[in-house]
Amino acid sequence: MRRKLAVLVFLAVFLMMYLYPLSIVPLLLLAREWEEFREEWRKSVLFIGLSIPLYGAKIALGISGWAKTLGITPVHVSPAIWWAVYLAFTALQTLAVYYVYRVGKGLGDYARTGGLVMLIAVPLHLLSLKLYFILTWTGLLLFLLGLEKERR
Repeated sequence: MRRKLAVLVFLAVFLMMYLYPLSIVPLLLLAREWEEFREEWRKSVLFIGLSIPLYGAKIALGISGWAKTLGITPVHVSPAIWWAVYLAFTALQTLAVYYVYRVGKGLGDYARTGGLVMLIAVPLHLLSLKLYFILTWTGLLLFLLGLEKERR
């Protein structure tokens, strides 16, 4: 059972990094399968769901790397709107990851540290995409290590 949970956690965080809206699916499965942390997973789903329209706006504004990948010409708006979209999205994403961190707190030191590293990574996204990915992958590996250690 723990192996299945580890795969779902991996998928959820991986999708949060690369195909953000799809992360809802493994998070909903985690909420169904992992009773001990059902509320945390559900709250993470809630905040991701609330942020999806802003994710679309980020693509339209060229804030997301998907705009370049999809060849979308960014919509030009005032800097105030650009920052409002970015900051609102980041706040909701941070809240979603906060509940992943809360699960990690219940799993011991490695998972707690991993959750904290992922939480710290979210607002650093605009400053350095490379740092964001390094911290998120590091946090995910620590979280999974903590899950494995807790299993023993």
